[in-house]
Amino acid sequence: MKNRFDLEQEISTLYSYSEQLGGITEGILEYDMSTDDIVNAINGLRVMLDLHAQKMMDTLSQCFHLDKYRSDPPNYATQFHE
Repeated sequence: MKNRFDLEQEISTLYSYSEQLGGITEGILEYDMSTDDIVNAINGLRVMLDLHAQKMMDTLSQCFHLDKYRSDPPNYATQFHE
């Protein structure tokens, strides 16, 4: 089961995506990237960010014992009983 330190590590990994965007910017300005290369680089980064977001949500669920990591499933029959 992952903990808050794992979540912190995954959040800090987001800085690498910022650096990659900087690399794309440099490629556009300094190396005259083609439109196809720019689109491919941005789409690749988008896919990587989507996957990372899914991983972070799973880690968050593990840290706070949510969803499939819940140890005590809710009993909806008695949850709102007064």
